[in-house]
Amino acid sequence: MDSKPIVTCHGDQVLFSKLRNFVVQGLPKEPVEWKRAYGRPRALKIEANFVPFNPDILPEEDDWSLPGRPLFHTYWLDCDLDRYKSEVKGEISDWLMNLKDDNINDWLIVIVVNDESKVKTKILRTSVYDKVKSDFCGKNSDRCIVLTEPLKFESKSTESWSALLTRMRVLLLQSYDTNVGHFEDHMRAERERRTEKGWNFCSYFLLQEELALMFEMLCLYEDALVQYDELDALFTQYVLNHAAGDTTPWLSTFTASQNQTWDGLCLSQPINITKRQLIKRCKASLLDFRNYLFSRQCALTFLLQQPWEVAQRSIPFMHNCINELKMLTIEMPPGATSCWVFISCLE
Repeated sequence: MDSKPIVTCHGDQVLFSKLRNFVVQGLPKEPVEWKRAYGRPRALKIEANFVPFNPDILPEEDDWSLPGRPLFHTYWLDCDLDRYKSEVKGEISDWLMNLKDDNINDWLIVIVVNDESKVKTKILRTSVYDKVKSDFCGKNSDRCIVLTEPLKFESKSTESWSALLTRMRVLLLQSYDTNVGHFEDHMRAERERRTEKGWNFCSYFLLQEELALMFEMLCLYEDALVQYDELDALFTQYVLNHAAGDTTPWLSTFTASQNQTWDGLCLSQPINITKRQLIKRCKASLLDFRNYLFSRQCALTFLLQQPWEVAQRSIPFMHNCINELKMLTIEMPPGATSCWVFISCLE
């Protein structure tokens, strides 16, 4: 998966277009440490995909997708005090109001200073900075920063760029922590509901997979793999319980008459969209689901540069699938299971 966290940009788009490459290339140059409430600290190199701000792309209250969610919002300006008062202040106010309406607090205002007329420009830009801080930042003074002469290769410019990129890394990391924390709380609540009527494993699988995809996007491949291993163990336990007489209604979606295909394991696609859509529609057979889950585990294992781990997991995976077909009393056409095993071995 090659997607990157989404950051929106608003304000002077012409200005930002001149600076975009410097920001995109500069962000991942220095790692930043992510300290979570549990687990060891992780060093992240933060990348971002910058897109123009649009209220329509802000997540709805019940939207729990993570990889496609805008995680941070920036506003870029380069103006004098008169223009700030007459025009830009209102635009910033509207922008922040849009964010506030969706309970979004992850933003940064960047004031660009180009000292073409040394004394006058400096005085005006300093005034704009002070006004922005006073009007919008309150106690959150870290939400506003000055970028000085960004297109000049001088020490002052270099120091200014370093300060901006450091600030963006820190604030982006705070956004990651907030969004992932809220998502994990929601995910745990959904998992606690698993004994309730109407709870569906396929829906929960896709929910927890969002967290795995988020970790993968941040290059935290071990953390992403843990999510799939947990889902694997949870599903296996349900099958074992079913075989012991503790039936679960949603398992019927995997035992229904959907077993006229027995596609072998496919490792050439990081994400098999076709299989994922079947899971989303609760139309996946047991082999569809197991193929998809194992292919995702393998994709992350390859990203961890541990191909031998794929080989070690493969034989238990195939034995487990055959046993689950028997435990769930799933009828397959004669020879279909053997074909599935053979094709998967070739893969």
